[in-house]
Amino acid sequence: MIIERIKKHEILSQYVEDTCCENEICVTFDEQIPFDSYAIIKVDKFYNSLNIEHRPASIDCLIVKKCIDGGYGMTLVELKNIKSSSAFEFENIKEKFETTLFDFIKEKFKEILYINYEEIKLFFVSKNEIYKRDLGLKMETLIETRFKFNGKTLMIIPKMPNPTIKNCYAKKYQQ
Repeated sequence: MIIERIKKHEILSQYVEDTCCENEICVTFDEQIPFDSYAIIKVDKFYNSLNIEHRPASIDCLIVKKCIDGGYGMTLVELKNIKSSSAFEFENIKEKFETTLFDFIKEKFKEILYINYEEIKLFFVSKNEIYKRDLGLKMETLIETRFKFNGKTLMIIPKMPNPTIKNCYAKKYQQ
């Protein structure tokens, strides 16, 4: 089981935490998801621990969860305690997701994390009024950004605090 492998991994286990929170902004988990069926990896803590000159920007949390009836889902979460879209740099947010997808998952820890996921979600969680009519150019650009990863096209989904991580289902059981 990948969750156990992550929690016992020589390096990854150092960055596994019980919650995905930053600056009083968190994600929560559906009560039907057992605690032992997911792992939360603090990706930014991993990169911050590296003694390198140019430290790439990285997301706050990588959540790997076991799906109902088999397979795994993955959610990448960037948490920002901001109220307006002018308070973040688009290129920085884009780099965070790119670093996590293409360096952390696909290169550094590919033997454990680079698998065919049933579901992959990218969350940008902020206090920004995401349903406002005028989100601003930065937020629009962020929403329109696409990443090609593992044969899938992914997009960043803006969320208000504190979104709930829900169960995922194996494709063979989806209609």
